[in-house]
Amino acid sequence: MKIAVIGSINMDLVLQVQRLPQKGETLLADHYEKVPGGKGANQAVAASRLGADVTMFGALGKDGFGDELLERLKQEKIHTEGILRTETPSGNAMITIDEQGNNTIIVYPGANFDVTEIWIRDKLELLEEAEWVMFQLETPMKTVEDGILRLKASGKNILLNPAPAKELPDSLYPMIDVITPNETELALLSGTEDIEAGARILLKKGVRQVVVTMGEEGSVAISHELAIVGKPYRVKAIDTTAAGDTFNAALLVALMEEKGMKEALSFANAAGALATTKLGAQSSLPTKEEVLELMKKGLKQNA
Repeated sequence: MKIAVIGSINMDLVLQVQRLPQKGETLLADHYEKVPGGKGANQAVAASRLGADVTMFGALGKDGFGDELLERLKQEKIHTEGILRTETPSGNAMITIDEQGNNTIIVYPGANFDVTEIWIRDKLELLEEAEWVMFQLETPMKTVEDGILRLKASGKNILLNPAPAKELPDSLYPMIDVITPNETELALLSGTEDIEAGARILLKKGVRQVVVTMGEEGSVAISHELAIVGKPYRVKAIDTTAAGDTFNAALLVALMEEKGMKEALSFANAAGALATTKLGAQSSLPTKEEVLELMKKGLKQNA
């Protein structure tokens, strides 16, 4: 079950506050923590903890954050041959979280923008060992476009998590097997806030499967044939930072295990829910055993 992840690697600097600050306001934080993050690395670590064989493709600075982030990926049993070390400082994110688990995030891309299409082309032989390749949009768009086109041409399956939200060229949609926007991202890509109508616009553009995440409301998978609703799992949310990344990784792991879409959504919803119950990005990512345990509890509650 080999997955390649092309994406961002950041160090997250997490501040816990009673409430989010207003414009021009200074608040004292109750807690500070330094946690490995970045959407690409989050998805890679989540997939590895859920049982996949993962290779990470990205870039880190030749700095202390870069050394620490590289070592953490290795500790998570992730192959790191696809990671470039560059003179640009490593990417980082400043995350502020209130007592309800709401957050604000400011990201400095740093070395992540050194993940060029040339670097991906140089690593094509390594990339082609994977069955699926996951992309997000925290690396240059040209890298995403070129990588998807080249890897699709070599027969790879493509999952694109279109976050942070950006418009995509129409030529890219037919190359995407699964696209996983949240409601805001879907509205930007489709031009409508109606979830089913928006998903069908993306299907018409050529995507094979649209999976929309809806936070506490669960998720829905829409293809040309049918729509499948994934019910949410109720947990006490502390920090929603990596929930979407965990959902994406879990969805792909389930699909690679040849589970049906209904079961795959349930697995992904449970994994995403668990990620909200702990502080931080990668520190909150669940194991497969934890996800299966929550699914069992969910079945009992619904019985």
